[in-house]
Amino acid sequence: MGHIRMSLLPTSQKWRDIIQQIAGMHVSESEVADIAQQTIQNVRSRFRHIEQDNGVLGAFQFLVTLAVASREKNPQAWLLDIGIELPDDPTPLAFAKAVSAYITPKKDSFEYGEIAQQAAGDAICIWYDQNQDHTLSIFESLEDPFEVWRKAGNGAGFCELSRLFFAKFTQRYLNYFLEREASAALGGIDKRIEFEEQIEEHVDAISSHAFETAKITQPFAAGWFNKYATKAIPNESEIEKFLSHAFGKMRDALQREDDEK
Repeated sequence: MGHIRMSLLPTSQKWRDIIQQIAGMHVSESEVADIAQQTIQNVRSRFRHIEQDNGVLGAFQFLVTLAVASREKNPQAWLLDIGIELPDDPTPLAFAKAVSAYITPKKDSFEYGEIAQQAAGDAICIWYDQNQDHTLSIFESLEDPFEVWRKAGNGAGFCELSRLFFAKFTQRYLNYFLEREASAALGGIDKRIEFEEQIEEHVDAISSHAFETAKITQPFAAGWFNKYATKAIPNESEIEKFLSHAFGKMRDALQREDDEK
């Protein structure tokens, strides 16, 4: 696993440039700089010790469990034995709903737990869409519902699923704080409304930025999964250590964004 050098972080559109693109000509350069910097700082602060929140831990634990279960002869029965109930022929939406049932009793903080739950649900639906052999909706099931998840049952596959989780987690916080900081920084109500509308139009840019930032977690995720999850579900202590390391890498990446202003 080892230390991942920051130079491996992929080149992506700079955060401040994204804010400038969203703001257009109606927001000053100083306002753009303030909004961009404060948004990144707020997201970084949320990632500090976040692995200790049971809702966040539970969301990632569910994804690990799903990947491990996919290797079993009867994954659905195996999951039921550990308390995760799925309907017959589960759809991606059913898996996403199972995340909610799994996380809800574990939540310490509504904010952290809700963001983690949504990010895990996003990751499941995107993974399904990207890895199914046929074009089906999230409401339809495959002949073998666990065929898609078997592709996440090794380090190479799991690190991709893990990256989706961290990317969607980061994207949701970027959106949240971007709207909040814009509201605080922009004086006129018309400017705030226009900026918020522009955020909706540029959600793909924000999503891509988060996805590229999350790439820094992949090498560690692959090695960790191959070491700790090949025979059984890793214990909570090992999952917490992984999350601590991964969110630390994300904070480092966001720090670099903050420094390059």
